[in-house]
Order: sequence, then structure tokens, then C-alpha cells
Amino acid sequence: MKDKSQTVFRQVRVTMLAVALPFVMAVGPVAGYLVGRWVGGQIGHTAGAGTIGLLAGFAASVHQTVLIIRRIFRETR
Repeated sequence: MKDKSQTVFRQVRVTMLAVALPFVMAVGPVAGYLVGRWVGGQIGHTAGAGTIGLLAGFAASVHQTVLIIRRIFRETR
């Protein structure tokens, strides 16, 4: 019985990690853009700050996506 409950738990965990992927990819660039605009406003450089924040958020989202995919592969072994 214990093996079955561990298998179910593992399947639920993999499913939840897979569901989180689109949110990670969407929230990172949006948050990066907003933070970039805010920081740019604070230091007086609003023109490129949003773009830099967007790129940083995108890079962070890609990094987190790779980590989640690695975790999914590790869980399915």
C-alpha cells in the first residue's frame, strides 16, 4: 500500500510542476518589466529600464523553467 501512495504522490507532484510552467513563463517578464520601470523611474532612466527588466525577467523565467523540467525528469525516473 505504501508504494501505491508514493506513486500517486509522485504523479500529483509532477502534474503540479507541469501546471506551474506557464505561470512561471508569464509572470517573470511581466514582473521584470514592472520592476525595471519602477527602478528606471527612481534613477531617472525610464527609456530602457523597462526593456532591461523585461529581458532580465525573461531570463529568470527560462532559468526557472529549466529547473522545473529537470525536477520533473528526476521525479519520473
